[in-house]
Amino acid sequence: MSLPSKQEALAFFEYVIAERNRSPFPFRPEWEKEFRAHCFSVADIAAKIASQTPYLNSERAYLSGLLHDCGHIKDEKSENVFHGWTGYQLMKKQGWDEIGRISVTHCFLNKDFNPELYPQARQDILHCKNYISDIEYDDYDKLLQLADMMNDRGKNCSLQYRCRSLAERYPVQEEFLTTHFSCAENLRLYFEVKCDCDIYQLLNIRNE
Repeated sequence: MSLPSKQEALAFFEYVIAERNRSPFPFRPEWEKEFRAHCFSVADIAAKIASQTPYLNSERAYLSGLLHDCGHIKDEKSENVFHGWTGYQLMKKQGWDEIGRISVTHCFLNKDFNPELYPQARQDILHCKNYISDIEYDDYDKLLQLADMMNDRGKNCSLQYRCRSLAERYPVQEEFLTTHFSCAENLRLYFEVKCDCDIYQLLNIRNE
């Protein structure tokens, strides 16, 4: 297993933002602020949950959370790509295969696919589908899926809040949204057993 040090991960995170801002499609200032807040928050959530279990490594969880969305080094809509696959390729190039895996798996709870969310990136979505069809999700995959769902643009939130926000921003069908929420809720309950605690209380989040 090859992972970056925390210092290397932080430096790479800044590199990703700098590269995006040097591109023809830079972050808008408010988007960069939300991106930073989201990634650091997901890292903190993942590490905190991991620390409550006897078997998950909180440092690995933190690094995975920090870098899980680095595929946003490219603008999805303008460059016709999907950030999960872009992130996978980026992490593989660094030799950080475990985080590359998370780049893909955090996007697909229960291996559910909705190509309508990314009509401009069907080829990347197909690559992701082929990739995860050959693996079984482990508890790091599940942990980062949950952590990502418990933060919305930098604000820690309930799963209900996150799903409402996704519905406002993406053309999701009600059936997909219901399934997505159900999968996320099952992940929360799964880790409550592993942690022997209430996840919302652990993270000081109101369930609303």
